[in-house]
This record gives sequence, structure tokens and C-alpha cells, in this order.
Amino acid sequence: MVEEKIISETIRLGTPGDIHKIAKIYAASIRQLCSKDYPVDTIEHWARSTPAESRLTGIEAGSLWVAEINENMAGYLVAVPGEVMELFIAPKYSGIGLGARLGKLGKKLAQQNNSSPVILESTLNAAPFYEKLGFKEVSRGSFSHGASCINIPVINMVLRS
Repeated sequence: MVEEKIISETIRLGTPGDIHKIAKIYAASIRQLCSKDYPVDTIEHWARSTPAESRLTGIEAGSLWVAEINENMAGYLVAVPGEVMELFIAPKYSGIGLGARLGKLGKKLAQQNNSSPVILESTLNAAPFYEKLGFKEVSRGSFSHGASCINIPVINMVLRS
């Protein structure tokens, strides 16, 4: 959890210059926040599975948002109509409500121009967090985004109406 005093918090659209910081948050979040629910070999492969440049698609589409605390990147969100695709918080900033603020933005963005239920694939450790945001479990499966060749168990969730 963050030990510094929070002076400013900003949520903004991501830019191409953010991709390497986003990749570091992704890997650190997986390694630290998911480590109790997944085997070590899965964690290590998963943390290295997505190149920084892959974030450019979401940035160009206007679907990738970053959160900054005191001008330091603290987390990010990818949301498209109908789906919250990614929400990762740097471990240093977990537990301070930043994830909830990004999650609410993700729900709002996923509901725009969309008439079907909002879905997401939750990591095993994050399902209680998403339940607090109004999602419910509908099934279990494997991560369906990206090009990973390993099986990453997830909880498929839908926003309650």
C-alpha cells in the first residue's frame, strides 16, 4: 500500500509514451497480487506474455486509460463497449480505492453505445473486487485475450442489471 501522501490523482487517456510503464504495472500486479491464486510457472509466463507495444492498439482506439498518483503511473484500464478488458493496479497503490475509481469508469465506458450486458474476465483473486462493483460470476474459463499459450484460469462475470 502507498506510504506517500497523495497530493494529486489523475485519470487520463493513455499515450504511446505510457506503454513501458503500463507493461511494468501489468507484470508487477500479476507477480504480486495474483501470486496466491496461480502457480509460479503460470505467473512468470503470464507476466512476460504481453509486449509493451501491444498496448498501442488500445491507446489508438481511445480505450486505454491510465491513473496517476502524484504524477506517478499507478494503474490502467482498458474498456470497450460491452467489456471491461483490463484493470491493473501497481501493487504499491492497491487498497486505496484507485481500482474502484478505474472500475467505475470502466463500467461507464463499457455501457456506452452498448445494449448487451457488460462482461469481463476476472483473475481468481480479483472476483471479490468486481462483485463490489456490481458484477456476478456466470462461469469459469480460461483467459481469452492475447496470445498466451498457457491456460490462465479466470472467472467470467457480467454486470448485474
